[in-house]
Amino acid sequence: MKSITLKPDTLSRVYAFIALIVVLIEVGRLSYYEPIGEFLKSNSVFSIFCVIPVFVLIGSEHFKVNRVLMLFCVVATISLILNSPVVNYMSTLRFCFFCGMLCLLSPLIDNAPLHQFRQYLWRFTLLMCQVLIVGTLALYIVTGLFGDGELLLLVSHPMMLSLIAAIVALLVTWRILSGNAENGRYRSILNYLFLLVSLFILVWGGARSAIIGFIISEIYLFIVFRREWKRVARVLLTIVSFLMLIVVVGRDITWRVECKFELGQEHNSVVFSRQQLWESRLEEFVESPIIGIGFANVTRYSTLYDNEEVSGADHERTEEPGSSWLSVLSNTGIVGFLILAFWNYRLFVTIRHRRKSGDLVASQYGALLILLIVSGVFEGWILYAGSFVFFIYWLLTARITAPALTR
Repeated sequence: MKSITLKPDTLSRVYAFIALIVVLIEVGRLSYYEPIGEFLKSNSVFSIFCVIPVFVLIGSEHFKVNRVLMLFCVVATISLILNSPVVNYMSTLRFCFFCGMLCLLSPLIDNAPLHQFRQYLWRFTLLMCQVLIVGTLALYIVTGLFGDGELLLLVSHPMMLSLIAAIVALLVTWRILSGNAENGRYRSILNYLFLLVSLFILVWGGARSAIIGFIISEIYLFIVFRREWKRVARVLLTIVSFLMLIVVVGRDITWRVECKFELGQEHNSVVFSRQQLWESRLEEFVESPIIGIGFANVTRYSTLYDNEEVSGADHERTEEPGSSWLSVLSNTGIVGFLILAFWNYRLFVTIRHRRKSGDLVASQYGALLILLIVSGVFEGWILYAGSFVFFIYWLLTARITAPALTR
C-alpha cells in the first residue's frame, strides 16, 4: 500500500492544526454553555476523535503496538463477552470509544507521526489549562465588579476546576524549581502570582483528591530538586504561607472542603461520600474476581441505596464509579487491575530512567502522574473516554513513553 507523501513542514502544520482543534473541542466540553455544550458532548464528536489516528497513520506505514495496553484491551473484551452488561450503560459502545481514544492519545498504537501529533496535543493541552485558570480569575474579577463573582464560567464543575488548578500549580512549581522561570525578575514574579492564583482556585474547588494529590506531587518535586534548596525553600514558604492565609480568611474560600469534612464527621468517616461507592465496587469484585463484571458495567448501586442490585435498564438512575482503580478491579477483575497496575509501575520506571539521563521534563511528568493516580483513587475517570482527566492521563502516558529529551 502506497502512502500519501507530504513535505515534513506541511505535515507538521497539519498535525499542529488538528491537535489544536482536538484540544479546543475537549476544553470546550468542560463548559455548560448551550448549544455548543450539547454538540461537544455528542457521540459524533467522539467518533471524530476515534478516526483521527487513521489519518495520522497515513503519514507512515510503520507503527508498533504496546503489548501491555493491548493485553488490557483483550481482557476488557473478554469481560464484555462473558458478562451481560446493563443496557443503559452502553458498555460495548463505551468500550469502542475507549479503544478509539487510546489509539489517539496513548502508546497503544505508536509511530513517528503520532509522536509529533501527540507532542502538539500535549503542548496545547497544558497551554489551555493555564488559559482556563487565568480566564477563570479574570472573569471572576469582572463579574465581581458587576455583582457576585463567578468562578464556574469556563469550567462548569468545581472539582474539575480544582484539578486543573492543581495541574497548573505543579507546572508553575516545576518551572520555578527547574530554572525555566528565571529569565528576569518580572517573569519570576508572574510565576509566583500564577502559583498563588492556582492555589486559590484549587482550594475553592474543594476537590480533596486534587489537594492531596497536589501535596504529594509537590513533595516529589521538592525531593527531586532538593539540591536547588533555595528555590525549594522559596516555593515551600510561598505555598505554606498562602494556604495559612486562605484558612484564616475562612469559609468563602474553604467552605466546600469544610462541608465535606463535616459530612464525614457526622458519619464517623472522613471519606464517607467515597466510601459508599467503594463498598459497591468491592461487592461487584467479589461477584466476579477473576475477569470482572464487564467493561463499564455496574451491578450494584451505592450503599446509600442499601447495595441494591441493578436488575435492568433504569435510565433515571446512574452510578458514579467513585474510584478509577476500583472500577478497573470490579469491571475487569484482578487480571485487568494487575495489568493496569503494572502499566503505571512501568511509567514510573521510565520516568526514573529519563531523570537519570538528564531529562528535566521527566520530573514534571512524574509529578503530574502522581497527581492523576491519587485523583483516580477518588474519581472514576479511567474507563470513561468522555472525561477530561482521561484525556490528560492517557496523553501524559504517551509523553512519558516518547523518546527522551523531547517535550
